Amino acid sequence: MVSHSLAHHVSWHKAPLENNVRLWTYISSRPLNESEVNRANVILSSFVDDWTSHGDKIHGTFGWIGNHAVVIASPISESLSGCGIDQNISAIRAIEEELGIKLLDRNLVLTLLTSSEYSTRSIDTIDTMTDEQLVFMWNTTKADIESTPIFVKLSESGFKQLPKNTGLFSNL
Repeated sequence: MVSHSLAHHVSWHKAPLENNVRLWTYISSRPLNESEVNRANVILSSFVDDWTSHGDKIHGTFGWIGNHAVVIASPISESLSGCGIDQNISAIRAIEEELGIKLLDRNLVLTLLTSSEYSTRSIDTIDTMTDEQLVFMWNTTKADIESTPIFVKLSESGFKQLPKNTGLFSNL
């Protein structure tokens, strides 16, 4: 059986210090090429190297799900407040500007095609997908890297219950 955990799907820049992490996942509006991933990595490396919350160092890391989504993780054991989260968003906005992509658009769905192939789709295409299609659990905010599933069948996700063409997440 194929694992659908973070350990299987995320290529970490540097391994997280703990298995239990807080997560932020940003799905790209299109797949990135190697050069773009490298440029994004420079921004993300600078961010995690300097990441603090009220003066305390956050030992975060980041990784990629294919070349379709960036995952930022911080240890649950470390206290993180709004200012630390704001730094996270600033780094993502810098990547968006640098690469001309969208990462903060919550109208995107990451799907798993094979054990290592992914696709980004508009949330408006949910009705065209089969119930067995594996989709990314975008609302996963805390996880155990080894065991928390990040891909589930569409029929088991919250996406299937959304009304068609809602634009529900576009203002986030």
